[in-house]
Amino acid sequence: MKIKFLFIIGFCLSFSINALAQDTKQVIQKSLSALGNWEAVDNFEYSTQRTNSDRWQGYDFSNPIPEKDEFHLAFDLKNNLFLHHTRNHYPGGYLFDTYRLGRDATYYVYDGIGSRTGKDLLNLGSSSFNNRKNALLNNFSYFILKQLLTESKDESLLTADNTWIISRKTPSGTEEYWFDKNTYLLKKITKIQGQDTLTQHFDDYLTADGLMIAKKSSLERNGALVYSDSLSSFRHNKGVDPKVFDFPPGYKTVTEQTPKLSAKMLTKDVYLIENVDGDRNILFVNMGNYIVLTEAPLSSATTRSILEVIHTTLPNIPVRYVHLSHFHNDHISGIAEVVKEGATIICAESMKQPVIAMLHNGNTAAQTGDASFIVFNNKKVLQNGQKKLEFYEVPNSHAKGMSFLYLPQEKLIYQGDLLSLPADSYLTPAIAVTREFSDFLHQKKIPFDQIIGHHGLPLISKKTFDEVITMKEPVFH
Repeated sequence: MKIKFLFIIGFCLSFSINALAQDTKQVIQKSLSALGNWEAVDNFEYSTQRTNSDRWQGYDFSNPIPEKDEFHLAFDLKNNLFLHHTRNHYPGGYLFDTYRLGRDATYYVYDGIGSRTGKDLLNLGSSSFNNRKNALLNNFSYFILKQLLTESKDESLLTADNTWIISRKTPSGTEEYWFDKNTYLLKKITKIQGQDTLTQHFDDYLTADGLMIAKKSSLERNGALVYSDSLSSFRHNKGVDPKVFDFPPGYKTVTEQTPKLSAKMLTKDVYLIENVDGDRNILFVNMGNYIVLTEAPLSSATTRSILEVIHTTLPNIPVRYVHLSHFHNDHISGIAEVVKEGATIICAESMKQPVIAMLHNGNTAAQTGDASFIVFNNKKVLQNGQKKLEFYEVPNSHAKGMSFLYLPQEKLIYQGDLLSLPADSYLTPAIAVTREFSDFLHQKKIPFDQIIGHHGLPLISKKTFDEVITMKEPVFH
């Protein structure tokens, strides 16, 4: 006990001496100097190979398989222009070929292959321009520290082993910046936000024409790897081709709207809420004395807005069931809100584990209690004297335990991610998971007139579906 007590005294004395020798701003300034003369950079291009390990977007929640993605950034700092191009792969053949363009102090987004948002050039306005610009620059130690220096006040400066640590409070939580005590290079940033701990790493710095840049970087959430980047190329002050910042030919400029959510009746007792958070569609069915809802997307706030529309449309009828098509977080992140209302979750058996993990992810266990589940394999039927609903689990390559809702009387299918078409009706050939869906419908001899897509185009006719299936398959590189 005496030895341990003396060690603690020694540690505290060491901390006090070190803290007096440096202050927060000195550490930041020395780190900025160690990175080289970034102040002289007018333009740069930066590319990485990204390994995406996000279990919430993979095929198997319990066994995530990394996807290989590409990340390219072109910045003209002098003229306030940027282009961010990513190619993100997801299970089942999905490729999101996304361009994020900043010009004229306005932020635009478009889809390079048209499979997600068609030929729309989305104008997201001037208010989003600086937010996106700053988010992109925060991939680089220099711009992170430059911002930190302007915000720095009297933050705590701590030491641990061979590291300086700057700790600060923010409106969203706590942040720590870790620096190598010898080189002063930024090693990692830890942000605690609610129940989540996000850690951004910067490793293997190398010199590129006099500038220091991390060769490897990564992001972890609660200790689990989300993605890791490996530097492919970096060049600065060599000029960026101005054509990079041109608008893409053949695209139509569309200003993103945020209309007030409302429900429309598709057929008797079957309702659709369109344009949830821009490109999502939610179905709910009035079974007489209770309601069946599909999906709980994005967040508690988004799902709460859906529930408000339902209760306005059908007052005094409870939401008794919610069907979750698959475990990806953009489809289930709001599930706690529905469980709070007493709804039972309907899903394939293999989905129960990730749904429970999501319920506990936001520390909602105390509010939701023990969630009630109806789990199934292959098929589940829910019916009363008024309606019959059938839920089918589909063998597929996008998400383990994927299922869809079928209304046999209406010959209507609601599904999430088995078929996604752009809202502007631009068609591209079916990807693997869509072909698997088509094969399943033929095998089970399920007759339908319309398919409702969770993303993008809400109402898809059988004719359109057949056209997509018969188009020549894409070849993605």
